[in-house]
Amino acid sequence: MNKKIFILSVFLAAIPFLIFPESPLDQAKKYYEMKRYDHALKLYKKVKNTYPDSDWDVMAHVMTARIYEHQRKFDSAVGEYKKVIKKFSDKPQAEEAFFAIGRLRTVMGDPSKSVKAYQAYLKVYTNGVYGAMALFNIANLLKEKGKHRQALEYYGEVLKKHANEPWFYSWSAIYSGHIYSHRKDYDKAIEIYSRVIRTDSNKFLYNLATLHRGQAYLDKKDYNAAKAVFQSILKESSDFSEEALYGLGKANYMSGDYEMSKEVLETLVQMFPSTVWKKDVEMRLKKINKKLKK
Repeated sequence: MNKKIFILSVFLAAIPFLIFPESPLDQAKKYYEMKRYDHALKLYKKVKNTYPDSDWDVMAHVMTARIYEHQRKFDSAVGEYKKVIKKFSDKPQAEEAFFAIGRLRTVMGDPSKSVKAYQAYLKVYTNGVYGAMALFNIANLLKEKGKHRQALEYYGEVLKKHANEPWFYSWSAIYSGHIYSHRKDYDKAIEIYSRVIRTDSNKFLYNLATLHRGQAYLDKKDYNAAKAVFQSILKESSDFSEEALYGLGKANYMSGDYEMSKEVLETLVQMFPSTVWKKDVEMRLKKINKKLKK
């Protein structure tokens, strides 16, 4: 090959790298992906100092916060997210920062501050992309602290506004049902368990809610309704077969149908020999056999 042509081809091949050198953000991202966080932090700091108030600046702040999270320097991460909120309130990254502070407060073991942070997020982003999650997280934190009335209000907001978020919607209904069952308000529990939407993609949570609905009927002493619910689970799904068999056997036992209870409970131990209810089942079967001999 002609020497001049060879030199020209090498020069032309190098032009893209001369015109479009790798940005410091790209370099920092590579370090981040390699988990070389100290190197990445130095580059992000350089970006923040060199390009203040730019799109690069906001991304450098966000990535710095994420690195601090990985390093479990949660106070530093919160501080960095607060800078994003203060400096870039008009940017989409501010919404992520608001929500992240609530999430981190939970990780840091401060549920009260976490609730306040999520509430601050919801105040600014009424229809935000993390709205359902923020409401759900607040409700869970309140439930864990025993503030059931307030928890129900936030679960209720999820049920009212976010039927299009099946995971959060379903769990909000299930946890609300648990609270009402704990209060012995079984009719309300049954009603709210029934709100879980039945779709192919949400089948597991629907069946879980149905199982709890059956238990609520048992607690209410409406044994016929309980039987119908447990039978529907066994007929329509393989989910919770063990639990449904136990519930059905117990419902028959409590209603005085000892022959059917015996059949169901024997099926349970045959299908699930290590069932967690084994001792209870064996005890009930002994009692049933005594009753049937009379």
